Amino acid sequence: MADQGYEIQPIQPGDTEESLQLLRQTFFIDEPMNQAVGLCSDGTCAELEEYCAHYLHEDGWSFKAVDKNGKIVGLMVSGMCTLKQKDDGSDYVSQAQQCKNPKFAKILYVLAQREEGAKLWEKFPDEEEVLDVKLAATDPNWRKRGIMNNLLDATEKLAKQRGIKVLRMDTSSAFSAMSAEKLGFTCMYSAPYTEIKMDGKPLIVPEPPHVDDRVYTKVLL
Repeated sequence: MADQGYEIQPIQPGDTEESLQLLRQTFFIDEPMNQAVGLCSDGTCAELEEYCAHYLHEDGWSFKAVDKNGKIVGLMVSGMCTLKQKDDGSDYVSQAQQCKNPKFAKILYVLAQREEGAKLWEKFPDEEEVLDVKLAATDPNWRKRGIMNNLLDATEKLAKQRGIKVLRMDTSSAFSAMSAEKLGFTCMYSAPYTEIKMDGKPLIVPEPPHVDDRVYTKVLL
């Protein structure tokens, strides 16, 4: 698919380093919780890189936008997730307890409270899994050219082909929340960061306008 000087293509195994480089320049430093805890103050974060690399190739769910020279200028990284976390050590609380990076552990604890607050298993009782849009990034020089719309279109088409009925998109940023709503997602959970606490104190409080942590879903018809 070609549009405005770029094409949407599936991410390939050989795209890992270039994909991570785009994420380092955008999501790693722009995401509000990352900023608030100084997660990538040393340039990167091994735990975050591992998290991103894991989902880049999970069952071929992720897509890239490439320019006429083949350079990656946009990404949408997705993966399947269960509606209720399994009690097998893979849940966010267990991951946080085992995490050696205290900054990343704080984010994992926020994600754990997000899961419990959203309770998607109650909202979609007939579904066991949803396709989760984990990460999205656009080269700053390529913004406002419809890249996110086209990446989502490709993701939705593949999801429908594979019989997936629900897409999920979590937003820690006010800007990503606005994007989710423009893309047709419905907010299923919203919590002020000041109310996401551990031991009576907020875990992470990003700078305004990023005041709420949210979960969005979109039912594919």
